[in-house]
Amino acid sequence: MGGAVILCPPTHRLPHWASFSILVFAFIPLVGLLPSAWFGLQAPWRVVLRESWTIFLPGTVSPDPRATFESWLVVVCGMIWLWDCLSRRHSESGRRWCIYILATGGVIVAAASWVDYYMITIPWWPRLGVAEGNGFGPFANRNHTSSLNAIACILCAASAYDAYRRRSILGWFFAVAFWIPLTTILVNTSRGGILLLFLGLVTWVTTAAMKQGFVRKAAVGSAVLLVAASLVFVSGSRLSDRLRSLMLEDKVSAMNSSLRLNLARETLNSVAQHPWIGHGFDAFGSIFPMMTSMKVSDVRFAHPESDVLLLLFEGGLLALLPCVVFLIGFSRFMVAWTRSTGKDCSPDRASRRLMQAAAICAGMALLHSIFDVPNHVVGYGMHTALLLGLAIQPRRLNEKCGSLQRGLFRFSGLGIMALGVMWIGIGFKVWTPNVSSSVPVLREQAVNQSKQGRYREALIIIDRAIWLSPLDYRLYYQRAQLLLRLRQRHERALLDFGRSRALEPNFANICYEEGKYWLSFRPELAIIPWRDCLRRHPEGSDSLHGAYRSMSEMASIYPELGPPLWSMATSSHMQLLFLGAMTSQSVWREYLAKFLHDHPNLDELEPQHQRALMIDWYGKGDRVELMKLLEGNPRMVPHGWWLLARMKASAGEYEQAVRLAIRFIKRPSRPTLVDSSDSVRLERAFLFNPSDVRPGVELFHVQRASGDLKAAEITAKKVNALPDCPPYMRLELAIIYVELRDFRRAWEMVEMAMEGMADG
Repeated sequence: MGGAVILCPPTHRLPHWASFSILVFAFIPLVGLLPSAWFGLQAPWRVVLRESWTIFLPGTVSPDPRATFESWLVVVCGMIWLWDCLSRRHSESGRRWCIYILATGGVIVAAASWVDYYMITIPWWPRLGVAEGNGFGPFANRNHTSSLNAIACILCAASAYDAYRRRSILGWFFAVAFWIPLTTILVNTSRGGILLLFLGLVTWVTTAAMKQGFVRKAAVGSAVLLVAASLVFVSGSRLSDRLRSLMLEDKVSAMNSSLRLNLARETLNSVAQHPWIGHGFDAFGSIFPMMTSMKVSDVRFAHPESDVLLLLFEGGLLALLPCVVFLIGFSRFMVAWTRSTGKDCSPDRASRRLMQAAAICAGMALLHSIFDVPNHVVGYGMHTALLLGLAIQPRRLNEKCGSLQRGLFRFSGLGIMALGVMWIGIGFKVWTPNVSSSVPVLREQAVNQSKQGRYREALIIIDRAIWLSPLDYRLYYQRAQLLLRLRQRHERALLDFGRSRALEPNFANICYEEGKYWLSFRPELAIIPWRDCLRRHPEGSDSLHGAYRSMSEMASIYPELGPPLWSMATSSHMQLLFLGAMTSQSVWREYLAKFLHDHPNLDELEPQHQRALMIDWYGKGDRVELMKLLEGNPRMVPHGWWLLARMKASAGEYEQAVRLAIRFIKRPSRPTLVDSSDSVRLERAFLFNPSDVRPGVELFHVQRASGDLKAAEITAKKVNALPDCPPYMRLELAIIYVELRDFRRAWEMVEMAMEGMADG
């Protein structure tokens, strides 16, 4: 960026509204460095952090002025780049080759995504996992990658059409290259990316690539939309499944939509506290968890899923108004959408087509900013700024800028390059200056030192990181771990763990992990974070039950954790999870007595909970008591009959066990496989082909129906000896034994039938 500004400084002056908007926005982040007392601000969460956790924050509007200052440096660089892009007054040839290069670059990035995914790992790309498209491409967010690829598709289409009109061989290149970013979108499974592509492609076809005629444009646009949609749905990819789920409004999609709406509502409520100046740039992820009333236990919000909302939260209306003024003014300087008369391949018309394509792509990027935060990413924002500059009509920029302005921009380019060198050095871990972007590097260095057993050196590094970023909950968590490793007073570690939980009051996983860590040092202190973890999970949710089950399993070897963990069970389901985690029979029986005291009427439990209790009781408890319980509660027998049958068989009551099992085992209907009118023919068929189950099964039914139980028994034995014998034949043989009054052998077959049906 700095090199481009030095080599190609602005050539023409911007209109006053544009230069004023850019200058105002460039200095808005500095408001966060002003004393908060000037505005009479006193947030309750600041008081809690100071008085309860001794976390002393600077008295500025922004709670993290270092992060805000570094964010201001990024904003200044971006505004210099935007100014330079807007004031270039591109010639037709320059605009054409710039769009060609952008299209080619988009294709290269898309191809590099495939290479990174399947062949050679690109080390500086983010790694957040490849499941469901995450980690595919240059951005951590797959929607940003797909949005960039959608823009690349439109640029390739515009370049191919322009080259075709000019009879250039490059038209074939861009026509083929169009499919590379398109397939990348399909693999990335981003619904937002494919929807942006549909919208951009239809807009480009109906405005930039066709002559006048509304009916023709509507017909062609609809055809393009239908073809693209058919391609996605016929492909059978994960993306088509995600789009189907979007249209069918499945439970997950509805939950995600509700979460986004609630997040937007909470963000606007937070904005209302400081509507004009905001809370400071680069502060959302640090302070929003302490301001929101949303109770989401398994998600951390790094941004509000919207560039507009993020700008309002961090900069207030003072940051949003210059952007609105700029976009309104820019729309007047953008390319005209009506066509002039003349040949379609004339220079004026070709230039207009390219400007319209750039305007459409810039509009796609800005539209995406309403529902996500792509333009807060420097690389994506640079791309959008260049597209905005390519969409301006040259005749709108008439006044050339002087040598002083060009000199100032060249000087600022040197400053941008210096900042770039600083950030590259941080990225390559060459140095760690006192800026917030050094904190991830310091945290990684501390982890490496800790792995090598150098806990004191790691503690020094973490202390410095906390000084640079006092609102990063991970740093306090890491420091607490180091204090325990150094055998410091447990109160110090407990305080830092508490600070970590206070800075992230809704995310439950940090409480769960903290409890696990305490087990190696002071197991009884694990109850403190675990209680907080359960409090954060929604009552009755799967996440609550899963966390409690894991806690109970880990606590089973620590007897002192049993009573407090049992007291944290707020439902019968949680108590059953606790019982299921206990491995000691004596401990299990102790807590079973407590469970029965709390729930004397077990038939009031849910059927699945009754089954879980009886299975656990059968394996760990007194089976005689379980048998008495089932015999005394007929309504519970359907949920534990197989256990009761086994206990009766163990007591020698085979007849009752078999009749109970036959009563509840579902017998399949008799399959009509071959003609059963001739038993002699069936005997012959089974005799000459004894490995075929079908005639044997049919012969058994014929013999059974005729009352020849001995012959049916012999046939059933032969069928059951075959490897592909259906499980229900064991039950049929058991019924034969019942009729023959051989209940012991009948029970053996019933057990085999139950095992076979369970396996099936």
